[in-house]
Parts: sequence; C-alpha cells; structure tokens
Amino acid sequence: MYEQLNHNQDLAGYSASLIETLLRDMAFLIQKTVNKPDVTNVHDLRRLCLRLRHALRLFGKLLPGKARRKIQKRLRELQDLLAGVRSCDLGLEILKLDSIAPAAPVREQRKIAAALALERKRSLRPLRLRLRKMQRSDALQRWRTRLLT
Repeated sequence: MYEQLNHNQDLAGYSASLIETLLRDMAFLIQKTVNKPDVTNVHDLRRLCLRLRHALRLFGKLLPGKARRKIQKRLRELQDLLAGVRSCDLGLEILKLDSIAPAAPVREQRKIAAALALERKRSLRPLRLRLRKMQRSDALQRWRTRLLT
C-alpha cells in the first residue's frame, strides 16, 4: 500500500514521501466521507487519521515542531469526532451478531438500535461540519506546505 524504505533513500526523503501519500489519501477519503458517510468510509478515514498521527510522531524530529504539534492536535480532534460515529457503527454491528441476537428480546434490540442510530446521526453532524470546513479552508494543502517545506 505504501512505499517501502529502500537502501538508496534517506530517511527524510522517505518520511516526506510517506506523509505526502497519507495527506493525498486523506484528501480523497474526506471527500468520499462527506459525500457518503457510511460505515466503511468513516472507518477508513479514522484508520488513515491514526496512520498519519503515527507517522508524524515517528518522524517528528525530521519535521517542523510547531506545525507538527498543531496538525497532531487537529488530527486528534478529528479522530475523536470519527470515534463517536464509529462507536455507534460498531454497536449496530454487534446487535446483528448471531451470538448476541438471542440474548436480548427483539423489542429491546430495536430500542437499542434506534438509540444508536439517533446517536450516530447526532455524532455525524459535527464530523461533517469539520470535514467540510477542512475542505473549504484547504487545510490539507496548508499542512503539506508546513510539513514538507
């Protein structure tokens, strides 16, 4: 999925290439999630956020400190918004499991599913607002400029 470090490449070049790829993928997934915030898109964006946070932490000494810390904070906030939606998705998936279904009456399952769906809808609103704001402000391009120059 991502380029491997080879013996002819220096670590700074590799880190820049990897972060560039992650930011490009993130821009694509943000667009995809804004248009269709389904289970898969939310999960993929959350995983990519985590990968980018780990890359920034791992290659932190090679990147500008102030910009890196600010971007890490923004990613942490975004990941918190994604986690709210993802938790509801997981709850709904767990309710569908064959091992869980017989344990609770159907009426209770429906009440729980309705509550989770409502919470997902409530959690999705601030997430979509944040993603749209990131798109409008061209945040990822600014991040790319600040990190890789």
